[in-house]
Amino acid sequence: MANSLVSLEVINIKQEMRRIENEVVGLANKDMLTKMTYATNQLRIVTPVDKGEARAGWKQSVRLSMRGKFLSGTILNDVEHISILNRGHSKQAPAYFIEQVLSTIGLITPI
Repeated sequence: MANSLVSLEVINIKQEMRRIENEVVGLANKDMLTKMTYATNQLRIVTPVDKGEARAGWKQSVRLSMRGKFLSGTILNDVEHISILNRGHSKQAPAYFIEQVLSTIGLITPI
């Protein structure tokens, strides 16, 4: 049996590694943005409605690094009574509906 030798030459390895890193970052960013958008929409759906301001109050924002890497994401509802609704004040949604939605999606882990 003869010994076989395989030789590969990688050209522009730094450029190729940068391309791969950018592709991975792009996929991760897209995944996080998709999860955040889905979570925001689900929170809108389950938020109890009287006048509709709590449901309409859901907003999201994303922070990226200068190189475009996902740093953080925030889902916010700054309507004054959202915490009261989340504690179960409305019969339209269970107590802690926010945590339940985020846990179901996998954005938070229950304790």
